[in-house]
Amino acid sequence: MKSPRRRRAPEEARREILDAADRLLALRPPDEVGLADIAHDAGVSHALVSHYFGTYVGVVDAVLERRRAAVRDRITARIAKADLVDPDELIDAAFEALSDRTFVRLTLWALAVERPSASETFPLQVQGMRVVADAIAERLGDHRPETRRRIEQAMVVAGSTVLGYVVARNGWMAALGREPSIRFDRSVRRALGEMLRAFTAPLVTETGAPK
Repeated sequence: MKSPRRRRAPEEARREILDAADRLLALRPPDEVGLADIAHDAGVSHALVSHYFGTYVGVVDAVLERRRAAVRDRITARIAKADLVDPDELIDAAFEALSDRTFVRLTLWALAVERPSASETFPLQVQGMRVVADAIAERLGDHRPETRRRIEQAMVVAGSTVLGYVVARNGWMAALGREPSIRFDRSVRRALGEMLRAFTAPLVTETGAPK
């Protein structure tokens, strides 16, 4: 049923449009949803959706960024509480985020879509990974360029590995002659954690436990 049109404050209207987009994208593939569908579900005009987000890709990016922000908040909260910056904490958070199939599907769709300008995308505007890297460096109490480089490399390797595993897991298991299992999933997490700990060990050794 179409939501009734009513006057809304700008932030309220924007939030309700995003809520509508999130609901529809959780139910249907991105290519089967359009701006008109989102406007109809939110009870606003097509023009208002375009006003706030520009294009359909802009709406999907905004939905993803809101989900990414929630993940970022959980990761930075873990970093703030941990006695040491443990790679397992970040790996667990990444697997938790990517257990949401809608999040994964939208992420892959967004990566595949051609943008007229990369500067218009939310990841570049918000730079969420930089925020997490800042939190790790602050926890270590070490802002040297070499430390920053290792932190960023570890984050990219972990994120790429987790995303690749989540997306290709069933195919890889078939190619290995294995059945997918929680036990093997856990072994992959442990292996990635061991590799990242070996790579980041010099950071903790040189700086000691974060203050």
